[in-house]
Amino acid sequence: MEISVEIDLGNPPAGYVLTSGRKGEHAKVAYREFTSTEDGQHFTLRLEGWPNNILNRLPSQIRPSEVDHMLAICYSDGRANVFVNNLELSAMARFKRTIPSGSPISREDYADVERLELGVPVPTDAGFVFVFSVGWRKGLFYDFGPIAGPDPPPRRFDIGAVLGQAYCHVLFQERFSISDAEWDALLEAQWFPFVGLRHERIDALIGHIRSGWNLDEELDRIVSETKVQVRQMLDIWRTKTSFRPHMRILERAVERFQSDDHISCTGLLIPRIEGILRTHHASLGTQAPPSASNLTRSAVASKSQSDRSLLLPLRFSKYLQGVYFADFKPNVKDIDVSRHSVAHGVADAGKFDQKSAVVGILTVHQLSYFLQD
Repeated sequence: MEISVEIDLGNPPAGYVLTSGRKGEHAKVAYREFTSTEDGQHFTLRLEGWPNNILNRLPSQIRPSEVDHMLAICYSDGRANVFVNNLELSAMARFKRTIPSGSPISREDYADVERLELGVPVPTDAGFVFVFSVGWRKGLFYDFGPIAGPDPPPRRFDIGAVLGQAYCHVLFQERFSISDAEWDALLEAQWFPFVGLRHERIDALIGHIRSGWNLDEELDRIVSETKVQVRQMLDIWRTKTSFRPHMRILERAVERFQSDDHISCTGLLIPRIEGILRTHHASLGTQAPPSASNLTRSAVASKSQSDRSLLLPLRFSKYLQGVYFADFKPNVKDIDVSRHSVAHGVADAGKFDQKSAVVGILTVHQLSYFLQD
């Protein structure tokens, strides 16, 4: 059933009480929040609050199970414009491949979700509740800030961008549910959910972590799949200003990778990643010296405020710092490949293998999605 109607809520919604309080006492209130299916009982209680209240006030009965999406734009006088299952939702996304207009896409094509447009304007002085579905999964975002309390300020964030992140979170829920301990294990194994990996392969890596298995068991599949798409990766790299001074090296590294010359590929790529970072850092006009921390900070700056970006900027920053720029102990045998160990000529020759080569390719490709002109 589809509905577009104005209703009277009586009083404008203010949010949800977070702490108990007696009459006259202070209590904390959440007036803005995103929650989703993965939050379990907390999510259910939120849906049974304002969304259910709004459904019960509609002139035509709609069961919660019939709601694919619902938007309620709430005003300070208690009115609300409600849309159920009749919005023309549209997402702005970045894709992993060139896609002609009108072509079908799948979850596998997504590199990131930039925005979710509702198709109707939400005034900056109005609150809103938005429930949406992604298959069997659901998400809820509400913001009552512009109508909560006396003389509240208007909304200052971009709804489309924020809802795009929320949609991305629900679509790739398992990516955002990786625990800190699992992240530690992933980085310890020198892997990352690179945008150049198939989502199926990333899910397999996560599954290996949770099962206590060796992540390198997926290496042969990763190398094979990367070889198939590495030429398309090159086409993307050529469009990036910060990559252009380095393309001859990158092209040769890709050619060596496809020829299974992992020593040459690794030797070319690892120092050149820092070169790309330095070129980008200089292009920003910053006066900060090109230290490892500053280069890393500059690399993810375009997405640093997008905590639900599929590119995982904060996690990738830690990957660059902890894996790519990792220090080494000179007296230790079998020193891993990193910027420092390769530059100082102490990385173990046996570590210049197909793993170091494909990780180098995937690291460069991840950077191509961050280093925007």
